[in-house]
Amino acid sequence: MPSQVSHLPHIKNVAAGMNKWDPVQQSIFLVGFSVPPSMQGEYNQDELNILSQQVVSISGLDNLNNSLKMYQQKYLGVDRAFFNPVIDNTGIEYTILFNLNIRNRNDVYVFRLFKEWINLIYTLSTGVVSLIQQAYGKMIILEANRDGTVWRQVVLKNVVVTDIKGMESLDYTSQDVRSLQVTFHADYWDETIG
Repeated sequence: MPSQVSHLPHIKNVAAGMNKWDPVQQSIFLVGFSVPPSMQGEYNQDELNILSQQVVSISGLDNLNNSLKMYQQKYLGVDRAFFNPVIDNTGIEYTILFNLNIRNRNDVYVFRLFKEWINLIYTLSTGVVSLIQQAYGKMIILEANRDGTVWRQVVLKNVVVTDIKGMESLDYTSQDVRSLQVTFHADYWDETIG
């Protein structure tokens, strides 16, 4: 007697369904900030918690998986692939989108903080250039499941602000609210999964 084979998908045929595995949610994450030492007097942990609450999204985390690039060589018309012995970039550039809100009538807190941070490196209005070590902060990104159990932690180190966007235009006809897009660079990181 032939065995039965079902061509229809069924929960009994899928390990994730049978074992009741939860999917990984893209929207369950938390970002923690540590500003450079020269800013820590003004921005205490309560202030930085407010900053964490303004995070909307993060992009560029695929750069955490940088590896050696493949190159090709031709020999008598035949391609041969090999790894470049030098990695192109050992750091990471990533961008965080923030909500912008005004507190205390005139304090656009998120913009002010990142403007001060980027000015630690170079202040355009005065021409003051500082040492990079004065601009280093730290950041932590936690990803969790729906019950709050952290399954991934990334601690980004030697973090600097490299670009701020979102304040470059005004428009009388716009009904959009502003958001702030801040690009960061981290020299290195520690990543824990599981």
